[in-house]
Amino acid sequence: MEASLLDEMGWVPYIGSKYAPHTGEPVTARDIRRYALAIDDINPIFFDREAAKKGKYGGLAAPLNYFSWSVGVPGAEKPTSELGEDGLSSFVGVPEIPNAFDLGWMRGGEEIEHFKPVYEGDCVTVTGEVVDMKEKHGKSGTLIFVTSVFEYRNQDGDLLVKHTVTMIATPRKD
Repeated sequence: MEASLLDEMGWVPYIGSKYAPHTGEPVTARDIRRYALAIDDINPIFFDREAAKKGKYGGLAAPLNYFSWSVGVPGAEKPTSELGEDGLSSFVGVPEIPNAFDLGWMRGGEEIEHFKPVYEGDCVTVTGEVVDMKEKHGKSGTLIFVTSVFEYRNQDGDLLVKHTVTMIATPRKD
């Protein structure tokens, strides 16, 4: 039987571990406008407060997928001298566990459930938990699938988004 990479890495006990909570800065009208422009959504509800009041959200709210931009990637704002060889210092879905960046990572899939929009003035906090780890062996080698669930809440504790992310880790090729 092939040795378990999960056991070798010592990661199994980290199933159920929590990510450190992270709160973003207050969302501004400028943030919303710039995001809408970046995704080429010129709907006036993202630019004009009066149009937004009459729109489906009743106020200036960001496009749905803005939620992750509202908090940023915790720990990612670093000088280039502190980035890894792949240009990353952290990545949503890569667990905060020992030796995580000894392996190579890629996004394996995600599911996003929207409950409420992010409004101008919101301070969004993300919390997360590693909910599962599985190992699979194939022609290309061993893969570890790590599934985490993140919740984004506003300053009132309202659930905005539930984001399930599956990341795939594999040993780096020399």
